[in-house]
Amino acid sequence: GVTSTAVGVAVAGARAAATRAADAEAGRTVLLTGDVAFLHDANGLLGAAGRGIDLTVVVVDNDGGGIFSFLPQATELADERFEQLFGTPHGVDLPMLAAAHGLISLEPSAAADVGPTIAAAVRSGGVRLVRVRTERASNVAVHDELHAAVVAALG
Repeated sequence: GVTSTAVGVAVAGARAAATRAADAEAGRTVLLTGDVAFLHDANGLLGAAGRGIDLTVVVVDNDGGGIFSFLPQATELADERFEQLFGTPHGVDLPMLAAAHGLISLEPSAAADVGPTIAAAVRSGGVRLVRVRTERASNVAVHDELHAAVVAALG
């Protein structure tokens, strides 16, 4: 449980912060996770909102197993088969899931808003979800461009 571990870290951080009240940053925890990992441990959110912890959960939501889009099977399999076995689109409304657990959700509307949105969530305290929507094919294209730029710079 990735989420459960983050909740545990936040609980320990809250206890440590209680002994160091002068440190305003103590006890704040941020989890960066993918949507599938988040869904696999969604029950880790049970009761989290009422624990008196500061936890910001940043979920990269590409509606599935985006990491597999970078591996050979993404180009070797037919699109439908790849989606069935690796892409695994879930179609879950993550803010609605968070709301069911009493969490406030934030969603940046542009790439430039991601950092400020996360910072605002952390400053606000409590348990919050920041959903960062991405698109698997676009992510691969950006990585390919960066890789080509590095190769060109070194070559």
